[in-house]
Amino acid sequence: MIQDINGLEVTILTADQDLTDKDYNSLLKLVSKDKRKRIERYHFYRDAQNTLLADVLTRYEICRRTGLTNWQLQFSVNEYGKPFLINDPHIQYNLSHSSNYIAFAINSVPVGIDIEKIVPIDIRIANRFFSEDEILYIDSFTGKMQTLAFYHVWTMKESYIKLKGKGLSIPLTSFSVIGQTSEAVIYREILDGRNGAVSHLCSSERNIRSCQNITMSDFLERL
Repeated sequence: MIQDINGLEVTILTADQDLTDKDYNSLLKLVSKDKRKRIERYHFYRDAQNTLLADVLTRYEICRRTGLTNWQLQFSVNEYGKPFLINDPHIQYNLSHSSNYIAFAINSVPVGIDIEKIVPIDIRIANRFFSEDEILYIDSFTGKMQTLAFYHVWTMKESYIKLKGKGLSIPLTSFSVIGQTSEAVIYREILDGRNGAVSHLCSSERNIRSCQNITMSDFLERL
């Protein structure tokens, strides 16, 4: 039975612990054979775990939202690599993961989300990828606040690119997230950096129906 697919919902999963072998193998059975092979090719456990968790979180949220079962879900990607649900074109979703953080957003209109763990970074990277006013904005800060400003701009830009679903065919320097944009898109700050990560969401939707932060234990209990 199809559920209410309208309304923007966001979930941030923090993998605050490693999966046990039992839980890891149980979750691995829930993903496609192709995804399983991809996961098994990772050299580092954290990369494998995060990819697995992101896929299972996606499946869980879509099943909850639509009433479809996990084994009914059929996925594909557009020409730029953005994933979509074949079963129902009205379902729009996006996900991102960085370190032990996984962000997922779902709605009936296109949505883009990006999450980045805050780590030291060469601020000069902004000169290559950001617009002039974004660079000026970042340069108006110093120290840790400048690093935080960088990640705020970065996640906003990435969320827009992911919303459009055209990859880097849209040059990062061709638009600005500072001030007014040329389209009716709205940026929402999901994580502001106080917990070690920054996340932004981009959509035409003005209201977020729900935004939840969950731990590994919370997630496993729901499955």
